[in-house]
Amino acid sequence: MKGIGFLFFITMKRIKCIVIALLCAKFCLAQNDTIIPISTVEISRQATSLASESLRIVTTLTKQEIADLPVQSINDLLDYLPGIDVRSRGTNGVQADLSIRGGTFDQVVVLLNGINITDPQTGHQSLDIPIDISIIDRIEVLQGTSMNVFGLSSFSGAINIITGTQKKQGVEVGLVGGSNGYFAPHVAARTSNEKWNVTASASTNQSSGYIENTDFQYSNLYFQTNYSDSTIGTLSFQLGTQIKKFGANSFYSFKYPNQYEKDNVLISSLQWLKTLGKTEISATGFYRMHYDEFQLFRNNIDAPAWYKNHNYHISQLSGGNAKFSRYFSFGKLTLGTELRNEHIVSNVLGDTLKSLKKVPFTNPEDSLFFSFGKNRTNVNYFGEQTFVCGKFTASVGFSGNYNTMFKSNFCYGVNFGYRINHLLRVYANANKALRLPTFTDMYYKSANQLANPSLQPEESFTWELGSQIQNQRFSCRFSGYYRIGSNIIDWTRTKDEEIWKSMNIDNVNTLGTEISAQYNIGKFIKSVGASYAFCTLNKKSGELISKYALDYLHNFITININHSIYKHLGINWQYSYQERLGYYVDSNGNTINYKPFSLLDLQAYWNNNHTKLFVDVTNLCNTKYYDYGGIEQPGREFRIGINVAIK
Repeated sequence: MKGIGFLFFITMKRIKCIVIALLCAKFCLAQNDTIIPISTVEISRQATSLASESLRIVTTLTKQEIADLPVQSINDLLDYLPGIDVRSRGTNGVQADLSIRGGTFDQVVVLLNGINITDPQTGHQSLDIPIDISIIDRIEVLQGTSMNVFGLSSFSGAINIITGTQKKQGVEVGLVGGSNGYFAPHVAARTSNEKWNVTASASTNQSSGYIENTDFQYSNLYFQTNYSDSTIGTLSFQLGTQIKKFGANSFYSFKYPNQYEKDNVLISSLQWLKTLGKTEISATGFYRMHYDEFQLFRNNIDAPAWYKNHNYHISQLSGGNAKFSRYFSFGKLTLGTELRNEHIVSNVLGDTLKSLKKVPFTNPEDSLFFSFGKNRTNVNYFGEQTFVCGKFTASVGFSGNYNTMFKSNFCYGVNFGYRINHLLRVYANANKALRLPTFTDMYYKSANQLANPSLQPEESFTWELGSQIQNQRFSCRFSGYYRIGSNIIDWTRTKDEEIWKSMNIDNVNTLGTEISAQYNIGKFIKSVGASYAFCTLNKKSGELISKYALDYLHNFITININHSIYKHLGINWQYSYQERLGYYVDSNGNTINYKPFSLLDLQAYWNNNHTKLFVDVTNLCNTKYYDYGGIEQPGREFRIGINVAIK
């Protein structure tokens, strides 16, 4: 096993050779116009929902690519994408922080079918999404920022999870079981006709945990329907709920390892889209509720006298938006506005309430009340003009924002793209973005944390250059960026302090590059892919110890090989190397630097299009590693599963 780890470690030192080889292959294949049909082309070439691909790179993970990966949760799925840092505390979607290009977990916008569901309480909860990966049609990832496209919080990037776009008939039933008592059944149904498209799913996941107090159980219910009519237009409705509870061993403090958490989520939205000649009009209404119960001492076992109550929060996100687009011979004009209200009641976060409110989802005999709360309303208005002239595309956009707490702020962006030929395009972007502090940033208090209600919004200005080449068999993408960040929000302390305090750090500037390549070869070796992401921060924080913003993924390599063995039998190998800069403070108060590590995962499968049998092995080399702080991640785990499609 050490030999395998050493071999992959050498890959890191030879990354320059890999990059050169990929670039050479890029230009060689640019001369190959042979069209070879493959099964994923139709999905990959669907129009993206995030942004114009002529002006920026949008990474798309297709349904087939998702099915081939040895993962069972959205969190683990995103961890294979270049430039994305998924820092897990627990396993299999229990709790993870998502960051892009060295940003923090609060600086990424998370969308479900185009609806911004980013949690206003804390980014720790933005990935609480009530869907099973079996119904995901594709995931789109934008590394970079554009406030006039995504609104607030799109500081370093955005992801959009898309379901219900494929018109299919049938039912899929699946069951997965494995190490540490893992058990996960799911069922999904789709039906459609000329006007209707309906998707519904139900799933549950549970495990006894890989170490003490890491057990979990969560269930998802989701329903989505789309209706299209030439008179009415297109109506899309979605409704989903998730109920989750899990042991949170040392998640937020090493002093108290017996932590526990319960989360309930409700998401709903209604979208309308109508096309009138060259004019497109859309409107959306949305609502998200998140209930969070955090226990520093699970079920009050061994709780000291000073510990009176658990933490209870309910955050609600509601609002609507409208967008107008008009196509001209020279391009496209888009205007829009959004009203977004963010509200929280809590026994910890916010200002003192005039009257107490009863805490739901608790025992009736318990006298538990919300005593704090906060409400803020945000009005965002934006416009973008896109110009097209032959092979040249450009856009200029602006975004104005008024918030009842932070008053008015403005952002803007300029984007350029040029298609050299039908295979190769280049682009250049410059965009300013803004993120408001979360309720946790401003109000959280605990035995070792003290928030700052006077925090100011953080701002960024990002420059980016990139190129992409693609034909039916080969694709290669390259980008380089420089982000100037000011008033960056982080939890920090000095070496002599025990209390973490939220504050605005003066400047954190980020320089990085990303390259990825995918080659679809043939029948035996189906595909080979590789990616490399580099990021470095120029930080001005003095002697402060950072909890989030100043430790980051410095080098990240992924390699994927998907090959057949015999007929319907195949194996998908996934290798990753991570080098993180920064450090954490362990349970003894010692400052520990993060160590690089390699992971090797695989999925062996038999698939005849109707039935899929598979075995997933994660962390094959049983590597000991840490994603966040000193929270140990699972060693080698095995899972076996079956998916049956009934048409």
